[in-house]
Amino acid sequence: MATEEHQRLANIVKSCHENLRHLTKTLGAEAAWQEHTSPKNAKKLNEYAQAMRELSQVWETNENNLELQARSRIKWTLDYITKYFYTEGIYMQKRQREQRLLDSYEKELEVKDTWSCSYREEPPDRLRVLDVGSCFNPFRNSAHFEVTALDLCPATEDVLQADFLKVEVDKELKEMVIQDHNEQGKGKSVKKLPAGYYDCVIFSLLLEYMPSAEQRLSCCQKAYDLLRPEGILVIITPDSQHVGKNANLMKNWRYSLAKLGLLRVRFEKLPHITCMVYRKAISLSLAQHWASIHREEGWCEAIKIPQDEN
Repeated sequence: MATEEHQRLANIVKSCHENLRHLTKTLGAEAAWQEHTSPKNAKKLNEYAQAMRELSQVWETNENNLELQARSRIKWTLDYITKYFYTEGIYMQKRQREQRLLDSYEKELEVKDTWSCSYREEPPDRLRVLDVGSCFNPFRNSAHFEVTALDLCPATEDVLQADFLKVEVDKELKEMVIQDHNEQGKGKSVKKLPAGYYDCVIFSLLLEYMPSAEQRLSCCQKAYDLLRPEGILVIITPDSQHVGKNANLMKNWRYSLAKLGLLRVRFEKLPHITCMVYRKAISLSLAQHWASIHREEGWCEAIKIPQDEN
């Protein structure tokens, strides 16, 4: 692809984010999101989706292109999920560590919410994976994945339409609830998802799309509710700064997610992205206690990004 075309597509993506931030400043986050996701904005959303799809194809086939390193984010995600469940058995190591922490906190905690009845000694042959903000379903051909791909405006037919902020999580469901047509009258959309169903939830370049810290935290709470015990939330976020620049923000993320019951098991800073993995702890009380004893002054329960300061 010519550099000019590449820049044109990048400008479409950048413009979409800038417009949403402007709406948020003018209307507030909730009203801005309603405006952004309304049917009258469908054309622009579709343009954004197609631009992201085409840009990602360029990034994946050009190893020398560093912009956001889309190839790396997909490969990194696949590699870590494989290590966690299969080749390195990280989930078992973390279970043992959390059990040791529970034992050491036993005098301080009245633990009533461990998930021992749901422990699995061996991972399943196929992992249930929920890819939110999927765009074009990049994980569809992964051998061990049974993928449910969602996006606000899908770029391919194998991605289901859904506004993740509005999707309901139902403890009684055994499978997701879909309808044949979305608001634009095409494709399939998701209305409800089953709680405690997925082994892995992926937020790849998703959270920074949301206009407020509270909405991002809501997405993470929903991910927690959807995960099986010891399941993982993979978060990929764009970050071209040096590793220390946003260190305090990332520490606040760790604190906020621990309050939800998600303990961090992996953090890696690549040149243009930050890759993180959070695990649904064997005890909500354990995770929240960890957060309380590690909390630093100024931290709050919110998922903030650098753009929030602008």
